[in-house]
Amino acid sequence: MKEMQNKLNNQIDKLKKLYKIKLKPKITKFFKMIFPNKIMNNRNSALVFKRLILFALLLFVLQCFVVSIVVFIVVKSGGKSFILPDVQNKGIYEAIKILEKEKINLNIQARYFNNYPLGTIVSQEPKGGVKIKKGRTVYLVVNAPEEITVNMPDIIGLKYEEALNIISNDVISKLPNVIINNKVESREDIQENNIVLSQTPLANEIIKSDSEITLIVNNKE
Repeated sequence: MKEMQNKLNNQIDKLKKLYKIKLKPKITKFFKMIFPNKIMNNRNSALVFKRLILFALLLFVLQCFVVSIVVFIVVKSGGKSFILPDVQNKGIYEAIKILEKEKINLNIQARYFNNYPLGTIVSQEPKGGVKIKKGRTVYLVVNAPEEITVNMPDIIGLKYEEALNIISNDVISKLPNVIINNKVESREDIQENNIVLSQTPLANEIIKSDSEITLIVNNKE
């Protein structure tokens, strides 16, 4: 530890001697060339001008540093150019595997086309063969099956058991995740119990896989 400290002190001493012997005379000569003798002979004025020059030099160095950083970021973000592979008509997994090697961003949309095999890339933007830079977004459209939907049957006025049977056959058989909720309500104008008074969704409305069906059933008890 002491040896390292001694070496460091020796280096500092050498730098001080170098400054006094070589750098200081050159700096003094430089200031004498720039400023008149009256200013240089005035200690306060010379000190102020020296500080201004040093500040200007530091500002210039800082400006160069900032410009270098900005240029580096711009060049880095732009990335290298390459020829975009053509993945149209390829399977989605194969297409992703090919494009991920090029380190580009993917935006994938699913649509249904009856003239393409399922899971096939239908379109690509930009098109394959175009020269682009790494980091750019490529938009793909993949052929996916249509979402299964059914129309809500009209079950108002039916017995609750009959309504459940119709819902099971027409809806649950195709959309097993649909939830059925039933609520009880008493209606004096309807004599018979367990009659469906209202339904949500209404008849012929679209039901999707995450829908809920709510039935209000008459019960006087």
